Amino acid sequence: MKTSVNLPAIPKQPTAADKSRATAKPSVDHLMDTPLPVLMNELGVTLIDAGITDAEFFGAVVQRKTGELLLTMPADRSELEHDTVARYLLAQALGVDVPEMPAPLSTTRLKGGAV
Repeated sequence: MKTSVNLPAIPKQPTAADKSRATAKPSVDHLMDTPLPVLMNELGVTLIDAGITDAEFFGAVVQRKTGELLLTMPADRSELEHDTVARYLLAQALGVDVPEMPAPLSTTRLKGGAV
């Protein structure tokens, strides 16, 4: 008598298409006009709520070796601030030419390329 065994699915590994999707450089208009959840999905961005409560921390973005972008932001900010800062950080990470943010916002590029 044969016994069938259900094996767990093997996690999908990123393909070249996945990597290019995650690192695609959108136009300024697309970056600014596309609803943020749609934009993040198109770019393969993972949003992580930061537990950082420092008023001077607005967020950070890191590009993994797979090309995936990890965006971490404080959860307690206004919708306008969240949307604006997310788009700006993504622009910085993807090399989209956008004007600098006014003070007190500034970005720092860490060794290894993190913004």
